[in-house]
Amino acid sequence: MHPNSVTTWLDRFSKHHGLPHINPMASMLYFNCVDSVSISKRLGHAQVSTTANIYAHVMEEADQRNADILGDVFLKQG
Repeated sequence: MHPNSVTTWLDRFSKHHGLPHINPMASMLYFNCVDSVSISKRLGHAQVSTTANIYAHVMEEADQRNADILGDVFLKQG
């Protein structure tokens, strides 16, 4: 399946149900610890602040998950 197929389907689904635009690529990148500058460039945003404003909720959730992972690593009794 071509990645644009997923994005197109999600755009139509979101519009039909009155939801905000969803970009799964941005979420996947944030949850895999890719930096905001790289994600912003990938999405074609002129400014990183645009990406940060749109995906603030994703960034917070990804940061919490990453903190949990680090906590598990550092607190691991072994």
